[in-house]
Amino acid sequence: MLLNYKYEIFLTIEQQEMLNLWLAWCRQTYNSALLDKSNRYKGTKKILSRQELQKMQVEDKKKYAFLKEMPSQPLQEVFFRLEKALEKFFKKEAKYPKIKSSKDYCSLTFTQFGMAKQHDKKYNKTRTVRRAASLGCKGLLQISGLGLISVNWHRKLDGKVKQCIIKRQGTRWYVIFSVEKRNVSNTELDVSKTTGIDVGIKKFAVLSNGEEIENPKFLRKSEKKLKRQQRRLSRRKKGSKNWKKQLVKVQKIHTKVANQRKDFLHKQSFNLARTYSVICVEDLKIKNMIKNRHLAKSIADAGWGMFRSFLNYKCEKNGGLLVKVKPHFTSQKCSNCGNMVKKSLSVRTHICSKCRTILDRDHNAAINIEKEGLKQVSPLAS
Repeated sequence: MLLNYKYEIFLTIEQQEMLNLWLAWCRQTYNSALLDKSNRYKGTKKILSRQELQKMQVEDKKKYAFLKEMPSQPLQEVFFRLEKALEKFFKKEAKYPKIKSSKDYCSLTFTQFGMAKQHDKKYNKTRTVRRAASLGCKGLLQISGLGLISVNWHRKLDGKVKQCIIKRQGTRWYVIFSVEKRNVSNTELDVSKTTGIDVGIKKFAVLSNGEEIENPKFLRKSEKKLKRQQRRLSRRKKGSKNWKKQLVKVQKIHTKVANQRKDFLHKQSFNLARTYSVICVEDLKIKNMIKNRHLAKSIADAGWGMFRSFLNYKCEKNGGLLVKVKPHFTSQKCSNCGNMVKKSLSVRTHICSKCRTILDRDHNAAINIEKEGLKQVSPLAS
């Protein structure tokens, strides 16, 4: 099982300039490799392999000296990244890879790096250590070509580190460690600790026991402020200094909303994965649902896909199980007698004419989701 640990890093001006330069070179390599693949296939109907691209890169390093100035790992990883993008396209999981702009290519992958602690005698007199101490950072990271980087080590790494990714988000930089960890065995599932979850817009989620989780609607709350800043951005001349300053303000609002949403989803998924052994959710096709222009913004703001992803790995981490149920008729079917009660989205109360059951629409759906999920789990539990 692979887990990601994300930490903020604090770079010097020289380090930021160097990383931005490396990102530009990697982006150019990605774009040229994509064009080479397309041209080869159009001309000969043959696919240019990753190994051939790597051989071409060796020849390019002989021609262009600046490619030797950066570590070889991020440059080689560009071809792995392109290969994965094409695999997703052929599996119909994503669109065909596009030419990347500077805002689209924001990360570098390193498979070899070093960590150093502030109290090590080798580093305790360096300017980087003194700067890290002044910023309240608790650790250092050694990257070839960059030197020591100050890391805000707010939690301990648990597991074997496989690689690290340096990522630029707006004006801030982060390091993401990919950590390998052993799975907790889920051979003995506690069937008594189960729940079904029905996600929504008005209420973020309703559990099968009737518990409700309110929808914080972070984007909606920041929408007025965001519109004001975007209006100011549209009045600036694109590419000017004032335009760049205003762009940073808009990016900060989007980053704050994204961080608020992630924090909320992490906390909710953590509590649910720790409380329940089996969690049943609907296998919603969110990409199709956001095509509805009336609901797209609200669905994206709720973050259903991210919530399901967080639940999946947290259940796996705690030895639990996430069960995906087909969403057909979960709201229409009576959870008590199984009778079909047709109702539109505007009707929020389930009233069964056969058994006289009266429930909140989402609560009724959550019970049906749990029942369908337990049917799938029963062979595993036995």
